[in-house]
Amino acid sequence: MRPEMLQRLRDDPIDWRYKGFPPAEGVTPASVAGKRWNLLAGDLFLPALVLKESALAHNLALMRRWCEAHGVRLAPHGKTTMSPELFARQLGAGAWAMTAATPSQMRVYRAFGIERIILANQLVEPNSIRWLAGELDRDAKFEAYCLVDSSASVARMEKALAGRPRGRPIPVLVELGVRGGRTGARTVEGALDVAKAVLASSALRFAGVECFEGILHDGPPIERFLEELRRLVETLAGRGEIGGDGEFLVTAGGSEAFDLVVKHLGGNYGGLPIRLVLRSGCYLTHDDGIYDASSPMGSHRGGADRLRPALEAWGVVLSRPEPELALLCLGRRDVPFDAGYPVPTEVWNGRERRSARGAMTVTGLNDQHAFIRLSAEDPLAVGDLVGCGISHPCTAFDKWRLIPVIDDDYNVVDAVHTFF
Repeated sequence: MRPEMLQRLRDDPIDWRYKGFPPAEGVTPASVAGKRWNLLAGDLFLPALVLKESALAHNLALMRRWCEAHGVRLAPHGKTTMSPELFARQLGAGAWAMTAATPSQMRVYRAFGIERIILANQLVEPNSIRWLAGELDRDAKFEAYCLVDSSASVARMEKALAGRPRGRPIPVLVELGVRGGRTGARTVEGALDVAKAVLASSALRFAGVECFEGILHDGPPIERFLEELRRLVETLAGRGEIGGDGEFLVTAGGSEAFDLVVKHLGGNYGGLPIRLVLRSGCYLTHDDGIYDASSPMGSHRGGADRLRPALEAWGVVLSRPEPELALLCLGRRDVPFDAGYPVPTEVWNGRERRSARGAMTVTGLNDQHAFIRLSAEDPLAVGDLVGCGISHPCTAFDKWRLIPVIDDDYNVVDAVHTFF
């Protein structure tokens, strides 16, 4: 990455642009630790979304060990955080590449000097196609891959590149999909036809195959789908269409079933130069919701090697207008709600912390309010702080432009930017 770009972020003043932070002249992410701001002491403006440093470090190290033990590469999906500071940490912890979902996300990555990107999507807009081709020609060290799933998408790319000076062909991955799902050829035979079109193109390079198994959300269908992808790879190998031009990528693996990906797509392919690449993104922060319930490293699996939730959302109790109802200053502008409401985990009353798990439930969210149901006997009072776990990190980061990083005592030790 480009250290000078990261330093620009660290030297950018923390001011009125960034919700959750108090007024402080001249404070930057590089100097914020010296302020000794503490969330529980009331130093931040609430609501606030925070990242726990200890959980981040744990998750980075755990995923690195797991990938090394299973002989796979990791290209985390950066759309989860869109945070260059966190990208740098993922790459520093051994990530082979970063994954993007859109050309605009790729531009952010390139601005910060990321040199290997998987675009886990089709590239069909002429301007975007030509931009990527230009980046490949401009920087010999840059590697990029995008998806194709039809002869139409191959033709669109060829048309956009027609007439340009001959440069590096764009590496593409043939995508296999599922009926009723998102993009991707619907059958192995259809994917083989797409591969044939790519192999006939001088503007493109056949670099591998891809799928996203997370669309299925259930073990047996996922395993059948992954076996279809393996059949695609083995058929291509039998036709002699793998191994002629460097390494051949096989990539899959959202954040829910990367263990099944390794089980069905890992191993030897007869000595061919095939490399399995996972694209899990939510491992970095994990959560207290859908991923904790579904990840191979979620708490439901037991054992010591578990991911830890790194994201917490905090709000203050504004009102307790009914015995079994409290209103918290935390709403849809602040926390995800597409895959479950926030989960109250603890309360701070100014003197002590206590667990809120199982004692309170968020039953609804307005733009800026959370509705909390609790027993009439619960001592929760106006002015108390409530910390919540979230469900689905991908729709948490986009609500914040700068996020405090805290230690286990809730001191602010850093801050990370997002670019959505």
